[in-house]
Amino acid sequence: LSQRITVYLISALIVGLTAAFFLLPHRDFSENENRKLASLPEFSLKTLQSGRLTGGLKDYAADHFPLRDEFLGMMSAALRNSGRKEIGGVYLAKDGALINAYAEPRYVEKDITQWTRLAQNVEQAKLYLMLVPTAVSTEKDSLPAGAPDYAAQELYLAGKGSGEYPAAVQQQTIDEIYAAMPQEVSCVDVASVLKADAAWTREAGAESAAARRVYYRTDHHWTTYGAYLGYAAFCESAGLQPDPLPDFEAETVAADFRGTIWSKLCDPYFAGEEIVIRKHPDWKLTVRYEDTKTESDSPYSLGYADKKDKYSLFLDNQHTLVTITNDAVEEGAIAVVKDSYANCFVPYLLNHYHTVYVFDTRYYRGGPSAFINEHPEITEVLILYNMGTLDNDTGIGGIY
Repeated sequence: LSQRITVYLISALIVGLTAAFFLLPHRDFSENENRKLASLPEFSLKTLQSGRLTGGLKDYAADHFPLRDEFLGMMSAALRNSGRKEIGGVYLAKDGALINAYAEPRYVEKDITQWTRLAQNVEQAKLYLMLVPTAVSTEKDSLPAGAPDYAAQELYLAGKGSGEYPAAVQQQTIDEIYAAMPQEVSCVDVASVLKADAAWTREAGAESAAARRVYYRTDHHWTTYGAYLGYAAFCESAGLQPDPLPDFEAETVAADFRGTIWSKLCDPYFAGEEIVIRKHPDWKLTVRYEDTKTESDSPYSLGYADKKDKYSLFLDNQHTLVTITNDAVEEGAIAVVKDSYANCFVPYLLNHYHTVYVFDTRYYRGGPSAFINEHPEITEVLILYNMGTLDNDTGIGGIY
């Protein structure tokens, strides 16, 4: 009897989920994962023969599976309770953070080519390249015991091996890219600053450590404090005097942020966290989003604080070109060519330049060098990317 009941329950579950898959409305966008969901592929002999049809159907079924997030959370919780310290490429760190494992980028030569093209095309401005390591590199001592990423970094730091490690090493990739850049590009060593601060934070008390988190516990981005450390590293390279962090007024605008790494697991065990923004009292800003022709007096769009994608409150998510002017500063201009890591970094630059131009080359067409050459007031160009998404960032192809 018990076996029959089990069979009946499983059959009812299968029938119910199948019916729900076909009857419930399907979404185009996942707010939880902050991405477009797969659409139903069109049938043709060409897509059938190439395998794209079956692959597309598989992606469509996975993306629109009923109660997908809930089932994912249950599975993640079960694996965590079984003692797993790595789930789907996410490490469960010793300090309760979620850290993405690192995969060696496949298109490093393309990245070097595009950044070199920009350096060659820009006529009057000084170029800086800042490659920001992710938490798997700077927070390696928080990784679970036996994590391949930890072992690989230890071997690389010790100078052992010939490039064949248990896992890819971010610092090795950074070193290779920096060595390949042309002489006119100044490479900003932000990794050393972040790693030194991370070591201090681990030894500090809990209250101090929470205030000085370099990366979010549930997201792949650095915090506004981590971005400040990157800003200080850039200032040292560019010969600027950084504004002291206490000069910026801190404000907690969200207390329940669960970021992109959390969305891979959907495990409610990992609580939300704070997002802190920093404003300078001397700012007299006009922030213009050139694609939407809208303006603001702040680099923060706080409407996102009530949404799942809270990190988008920095520079209002994604725009082709953002022009920020600070009337408290009389002269100077810089262009920032970037990924999303720069969105919480840019506000720290505002007291050093009258104008800051921010390019997102995923959407900006024509290459930023032409614009930069048409604006002779631009004296510096900063290329800022994080190491975790080099292969996935389509904007690098638009840098020239």
